Amino acid sequence: MIGGLLSNTSRLAIMAVAGLFVGGVAMPSAKAADLGGDCCADLEERVAELEATTARKGNRKMGLTITGQVHRTVLWYDDGYSTKTYYGLDSTNSSSRFIFNGSARVTPKVTMGFEIMIEIEAGGTSSKVSQFDEDGKVGAQISGSAAPGASFNAHNTDAYFGDARRAAWWVEHADLGRLTVGRWESAGVLGTIDITGQIFLPASGSFILLNGGFFLRGNTGQYYAMTWANIGDPSSNNPGRTELVRYDSASYHGFIYSASINEAGDYWGTMIRYAGEHGGFRIAGTVGYEKVKDRATPATIDPTNVAFTGPAPDITVWGAALSVMHVPTGLFLQGHYNHADFNSPFNVTSSGYWGGSGGATQKPAEQWLIQGGIQKNWFGYGNTSVYGEYGKANDWGASDVGRNFNNSATAGCPGANSVCTPALAGFTQVQGVTGTELTVWGAGLVQNFSAAATDIYVGYRHMDADITCNTANCGSAATGATNGKLPTQGIDVIVMGARVLF
Repeated sequence: MIGGLLSNTSRLAIMAVAGLFVGGVAMPSAKAADLGGDCCADLEERVAELEATTARKGNRKMGLTITGQVHRTVLWYDDGYSTKTYYGLDSTNSSSRFIFNGSARVTPKVTMGFEIMIEIEAGGTSSKVSQFDEDGKVGAQISGSAAPGASFNAHNTDAYFGDARRAAWWVEHADLGRLTVGRWESAGVLGTIDITGQIFLPASGSFILLNGGFFLRGNTGQYYAMTWANIGDPSSNNPGRTELVRYDSASYHGFIYSASINEAGDYWGTMIRYAGEHGGFRIAGTVGYEKVKDRATPATIDPTNVAFTGPAPDITVWGAALSVMHVPTGLFLQGHYNHADFNSPFNVTSSGYWGGSGGATQKPAEQWLIQGGIQKNWFGYGNTSVYGEYGKANDWGASDVGRNFNNSATAGCPGANSVCTPALAGFTQVQGVTGTELTVWGAGLVQNFSAAATDIYVGYRHMDADITCNTANCGSAATGATNGKLPTQGIDVIVMGARVLF
């Protein structure tokens, strides 16, 4: 706490001044030189001067805390035809970040404050790497030597740093709750609540934060023009972070109600959360709902362009989660279910929310996950968590008329109901996708070392894809598809790493 440093500095200054007069030796010259006259009248000014020589916050009214974490991993994959290990990646499951928190008490029940959270969001992250790119380029947000299309591999070329995850102020009343204004997570649909506080390091509630950037492969080793992220949940372990006004009630018998309205008022959400302990069982749960009508801003803003001014998306999402731990034994079970409806035919424009890029015919989609295991302090260093997991994500990459995953050689790319990455010149296109099912199962272990505020872990996940098309060959004989079924290889991923809190 930097505020503590200020208080200590102030106390040291006061003690030094007091020592001039109670030390038994008269020191008029020191008084004149150091305090410039009447010591008592100038004491505050002198304290301020001393504080100015130390690393400190901006004022003595608002407390300030600097916290954060460093989270780096080693990731190994096997996609059925190739295997490789990537070293030192940042983990998108829980990214490296630093946080500035400030607060000040206005009355005995009213507190005001702020939070700024900055995270790593580029270069070598677990969700962006692929079989061809161990750096995870982020595209147009980078300029200079690491411009779009460039590599971070050049000697001493630094990665982009400085994504603003949160930036908001808040005011809180002990009985009435908190109002937050700024960039923050919206109220709404949550994924699994990690009751252990550990296992989301290797195994988050999202299926695509660990290996979403890897490309699917076919039965002869061909690379499809689609990634695991195209058929997985849209990182839906938490609601979207946007500019908003959010209200969180005070806790009432363990229940907290939250609601938010975002940006121009075309995205809002609400949820109820619960946390408590009864009869030796620790329980956490949530139910949430979101409504999204926020258009994706086009590259060129033109008020006469119907694609910009026309009907907005109409996405509704609801979900629930429940986590339970038996405290005496450490046994736990947790999971969630989310459902997104894109309300065709009204979703006539794309939206970045909940993977809503399929346009008017995007199918409803769902995701669920169950995790279970045991957490105990067996070795005296801190809690050890052993877990297993199983889940599915259905139809995130599908549409009613058939969704296309094209390469740059495809005529009219990207076209309607299509996903196209121009850089994928040699990839096998997949067209007419009407159903996708992503199955995930895994296991792992996390060990906490409380004396070092560090968690070390190893986790394994296996992913399989079941993809259906509305044509026998899924758009091309090169896919190897028969009877509308796309042959795919599963992928295995092992991640090892550590998170260090500060």
